[in-house]
Amino acid sequence: MKAETRLAATVFLSALALVVFGQCRRQEAPQQAPGATVTPASADAARGLAAPSPPSPIAADAAPAGAPPDAGGSPASVGDWLDGAIYRFRLEAIRRCEPPPTPAGTARIGVLVRVNATKVDALLVAPRDFKLEGGGVILDSAVLPKAPAGCTPLLATKSVRAGKTADGVVVFDVPPGFNPAHRPVKLSYQPTRWGGARRVEAVLPSGSLPP
Repeated sequence: MKAETRLAATVFLSALALVVFGQCRRQEAPQQAPGATVTPASADAARGLAAPSPPSPIAADAAPAGAPPDAGGSPASVGDWLDGAIYRFRLEAIRRCEPPPTPAGTARIGVLVRVNATKVDALLVAPRDFKLEGGGVILDSAVLPKAPAGCTPLLATKSVRAGKTADGVVVFDVPPGFNPAHRPVKLSYQPTRWGGARRVEAVLPSGSLPP
């Protein structure tokens, strides 16, 4: 009788140990959706031991932080096409015109320009849209009834269709003392257009203006 009692007690204790062990395993197991597979990484994450993230790859052609943009080489000058988005512009040549009678000491130069409309069907090209800039001083183009000697033909105001070109001479009267520091002198062009247009500029070669 005693042997049967000890056997029953042993069976009861073994069953109790199995129940307690099973509850502990359920508390340690990570929560997962039905049908999901538990991986070592997910199990670590569930216990607060997240796996370290792999380092991000660095592109071989990526520019370093703070790298300066491309300077684009030397400034545009005679013979270079400039892209104005809806047009192209080129400074063809510099000419010395017959000087005006007044005021005394004023020199007169002509710039031969070419404008090509690329993306609009009615680009207005006019001499008034050209400026001469040097040393912080801006000169407007001269309004003349006819072309002076040495500076023909004058650029005529006209509407240019896409794919077409307008060219001619734009005249500037340069007063004495213009650009005394002999800084680079630029010819700028910005068409007058509803909605605006890009401004471009070309640098005149050294010696284009009288001393």
